[in-house]
Amino acid sequence: MMKLHDLANSKYPNGSEWRRWDLHVHTPESKLGSSFPGIAWEAYISELEKVAEQQNISVIGVTDYLTIDGYEKVYCTWKDRVKPRLRSIDLILPNIELRSLPPTKDGKALNIHIIVNPTDPDHIEKIKSSLQQLRFEYKEQTYGCVRHELIKFGKVLDSTLNDDAAYKLGIEQFKPSYEVIKRWHSSDRWLRENSLIGIANGKDGISGLPTDGFSATRDELLKFAHFIFSGNPNDREYYLGKKEGISSSKIIEMYGSLKPCVHGSDAHDLDKLFNPDESRYCWIKSDPTFEGLRQILWEPDARVHIGPTKPQPLDMSKVIESINISNSNGWFNQTKISLNSNLVAIIGEKGAGKTAIADLLGFASGVQNEVNSTSSFITKGRLHLRGMNVSLSWGGSSISSGTLLDKPHSVQRPLVRYLSQDFVERLCSDDHEGNELQQAIEEVVFARLDEVHKEGFSTFDELRKARESASQTEKDTIRGELASINREIDRLYAMLSLRPQKEATKKQTEGNIQDLKKLLPEATNAADQAVLKKLEDAQTQKVLIEKDIAKLSRDKRAIEEILTSYQTVKTRTTDDIKKLIDDSPSQISEYLLNLFQPTWNATVENELNNIISTISNTIRTRQGIDGSNTDETSPTLAQISATIKEHQDALTKDELNKKRLIDLQKQIASQEATLQRIANEIVDLDEKTSKLLKTKLKERNNLYLKYFEVLSKDETGLKELYAPMKEQLNISGAEMNFELLAGYHVDVKMWLDKSARFYDGRKGQASTKRDEIEKFVAENLAPAWKSGDLKLVKSAFEDFTDIINPVDFMNQTASPSLKMIDLFDWMYSLDHITTTYKIQYGGTSLEHLSPGTRGIALLVLYLLMDEDDRRPLIIDQPEGNLDNSSIYQQLVPYIRSAKEKRQIILVTHNPNLVVATDAEQIIIATAERLSNQQYPRITYSSGSLEHINDESDKLGTREAVCVLLEGGNEAFKEREGRYSLS
Repeated sequence: MMKLHDLANSKYPNGSEWRRWDLHVHTPESKLGSSFPGIAWEAYISELEKVAEQQNISVIGVTDYLTIDGYEKVYCTWKDRVKPRLRSIDLILPNIELRSLPPTKDGKALNIHIIVNPTDPDHIEKIKSSLQQLRFEYKEQTYGCVRHELIKFGKVLDSTLNDDAAYKLGIEQFKPSYEVIKRWHSSDRWLRENSLIGIANGKDGISGLPTDGFSATRDELLKFAHFIFSGNPNDREYYLGKKEGISSSKIIEMYGSLKPCVHGSDAHDLDKLFNPDESRYCWIKSDPTFEGLRQILWEPDARVHIGPTKPQPLDMSKVIESINISNSNGWFNQTKISLNSNLVAIIGEKGAGKTAIADLLGFASGVQNEVNSTSSFITKGRLHLRGMNVSLSWGGSSISSGTLLDKPHSVQRPLVRYLSQDFVERLCSDDHEGNELQQAIEEVVFARLDEVHKEGFSTFDELRKARESASQTEKDTIRGELASINREIDRLYAMLSLRPQKEATKKQTEGNIQDLKKLLPEATNAADQAVLKKLEDAQTQKVLIEKDIAKLSRDKRAIEEILTSYQTVKTRTTDDIKKLIDDSPSQISEYLLNLFQPTWNATVENELNNIISTISNTIRTRQGIDGSNTDETSPTLAQISATIKEHQDALTKDELNKKRLIDLQKQIASQEATLQRIANEIVDLDEKTSKLLKTKLKERNNLYLKYFEVLSKDETGLKELYAPMKEQLNISGAEMNFELLAGYHVDVKMWLDKSARFYDGRKGQASTKRDEIEKFVAENLAPAWKSGDLKLVKSAFEDFTDIINPVDFMNQTASPSLKMIDLFDWMYSLDHITTTYKIQYGGTSLEHLSPGTRGIALLVLYLLMDEDDRRPLIIDQPEGNLDNSSIYQQLVPYIRSAKEKRQIILVTHNPNLVVATDAEQIIIATAERLSNQQYPRITYSSGSLEHINDESDKLGTREAVCVLLEGGNEAFKEREGRYSLS
């Protein structure tokens, strides 16, 4: 297990940070041209020291032609043990400027720079030894690139010169071909491993070569070079493969790798020191070390910036500069941990405390701790953490803090976005339907909408519900009307189902009448025929009066129902209008709102009540209840009943026969009335009820289809609602794999499950019918629903009702407890059909994504779509469900892009999430068990990817990455392989 004492401390624990580098500064020792004329060495050093401190220069490349004379003097001054100078400077590099053939168009030699690693204590002697091996042939004699041989070369050219003049002349004339320089560099192992080659791109560089016949030479020179000396933005775009028509792969094909562009002041006088033209300062994001410089080869775009100011977060107040821990009760070995403003990767062995720092950052930022978490450091260690104080120092000088466990930082919205292990795992693995993931996506995309499109709402759900409120009312109305019409149709079916029974009753009644009439002759022989005739007429008249009263009663009831319905409509409409007025925005004037109020004509209710009253009076008159009728031509029911009684009394003096005759006549009259009523009912069933049923069935189907018309409006509204989101996705670029698609969500399973109790398993055909219905729904009805096409829905649903055939279903298939109204309510239910906006990733709906791809989608969402949220993004070990290829190909590019816009703190054990993302700071968590406490003591060591340790057996940050993260070495090789570097 890795211990704290295994790690070497980095001088730069904040990791890679932007620093000002000037890799092209001459000294008075430079022999070519005019370098600092008349300036004494002490005056030069003093000015160099002053200006470097004023401009916060971190690294200087001291440049000499063919030698390191000036570098050696500057270096010795910097390293002086008694009185060191230039202490504000972190690193001084030797930059040897060679002059090479072929010449440029102006006849000047090419400038080739060699920047050497000064880490080796003997590097000065090794450089001189290497330069001696660089030979230039003149008159069959070779001369090395060192002082005594250059003096000898100069005197061969002009024997009259003294040593200094000969030295200068030798430097001026020492111009080997680039092939010689290339062979020399490749043959010297120490130099090859400890230097970088730079080629100028100006008139004295690549651009200065003649256009005809030198393209191959230009390509070979660029393959030889590690970097380009140029501050021109066009050169930078070209050598990074960003220029239109020249891809990065083409640059690699032509020149072997992408080329970083660096720049310097090329100072030859004091005014020029660290002052390049157009303020094209060179900023490099790395440790101020030679290894830091080497990093620009692996990250030629992200690690170098040319411009007047260094890159930095747009809002420093959204950057955590440090986490401060007090009263830790022995949990932590330090009280302050500084954080880089870009990508911070936290690594370490299992149980070393990686998640601890993420949890504490979240806690002090107002993130609510997950009390049931199985991975949270705070939850697992809660018994020993009480009283620990955690505070965060932010870039805007603000501080947020909390005290475990009961005093978290109180804030309405957390200051960070924390994707904990539990959160990622839950959305990737347990959220089978993708609903929670969709909500998370909607939250992030909603956050990217401008305030105009948010319409004053705080969440997407609120906005959507507000947009759908009108259609929801319409849909609720349709569902209510369907429920009502189902009951009407159920009643009509029930009435029609009685027709066979009525036919049987009619036939039986006809037989009864015939039997009764056969008995009449015998009973009527003894009766007074004149009285009998009057009795028959009176009984006929009574039947007509009763029929008339029955009709009046039905008419009265119908008008009362109309009045009640009218009053209900009036009340409901009044309430709806009031709600409309109450909910209306302030832009609608009071005058216009008053026009909303409907005018209800009081005459309607008065007249209806008058009609009801008139009918009631007519009924009372016809019944003869008040005894006021005097019209003998139109007797009342009471009068005709009295007349019948008189005639019955006068029929015969034979009381027994009279009683029998009256009883027969009464039975016949009753049976004939029944026969007439049943006949009328059958006619009504055949004509009115059947017709009404057809009308209601058609009305119900139209209502059903009307629901889909409303859904179609919802779909259009959703498209409008999501249009800004879709636009944001399009802006994000072609690499964004999210899509938003409006459509219909149909929960077929839920709907079919409700019908499972309808079938009577004891009936043989029940199982067959169920299979037939479910097959048709799956193959025809559900696709029609999802299409939203009214013609398809109409056709499929008509076929569906034919297959079910409600009457046959109830008789042949249904369970005894099922009622036809239950069948109707299920068939015409619509709760399982809603409009939705499907979010897809890579062409697949969220619910169908694998856990790994769902994890990629979630992280891509927060990395790319959440870019307007500048809060720090903390991600705890997202790689649980992801394979390395997915991480490298799909996730790494988004992390690299997102870290330029916001601080990212990533807990991980995956090397690609550290190396391929070029994390600016690596925090290594180690934990040691102490004998005096139950829990480990955690220590965090930090540094950059370029931090290596050559001086002892301890591990630098880079070596620790390779040891701790399985595949760390391969990750470094893969990163270098991206640019064909080795």
